[in-house]
Amino acid sequence: MDAFELLVEAHRPAMKLVLAKLVEILRAHDVRYVIGGANALSLYVRPRMTIDIDILVDATQRNEVEEALSSCFEVVSSGSSHSKFNAADVEIDVRYATTSGERFALDESRDAIILGTKVRAPSPEALVWLYLLSKREQNFVDGAGLMRSQPALDFSRLHSLVEQYDSALIGTLHEMQTSARRPAISYEESRARRS
Repeated sequence: MDAFELLVEAHRPAMKLVLAKLVEILRAHDVRYVIGGANALSLYVRPRMTIDIDILVDATQRNEVEEALSSCFEVVSSGSSHSKFNAADVEIDVRYATTSGERFALDESRDAIILGTKVRAPSPEALVWLYLLSKREQNFVDGAGLMRSQPALDFSRLHSLVEQYDSALIGTLHEMQTSARRPAISYEESRARRS
């Protein structure tokens, strides 16, 4: 077992089975998707615990995805760009790819293994772009950590694409890169700063 699988097994063991079932459903319906969030992050950096499965799917397949997932999982909410499902106390957070960054993540997806399941995952560049689209502080921290841990990340290509398609995010991208250049703070330092 890898470090992420051990973490999940200790804190939320149902996530492994829910992820496997989710991917099985998506494959059966030939849906273009990527697993995102902390699950995807675990492929590139030291994992952190998560309580949900973030998934990005092709927006043109929204109705098919909604129907397929609602037949197997509890529907928490359903929207035009975002839906939530639940299974065994694991939330499945589904986003429908509408932005350039989200479509880039689908186009640049790659095979990976997460929690023992073969999945489609975003490239490091695509995952950073997805984090840029989020307003959550944790996603900024995760994006900086990803940049720090992936020296081969093609920053110039990412910068060029973000500048071309999402220029409002360039400032945040530079802030994230600056943060990534600083040494990572330890858990103890982080706790001390919050106190």
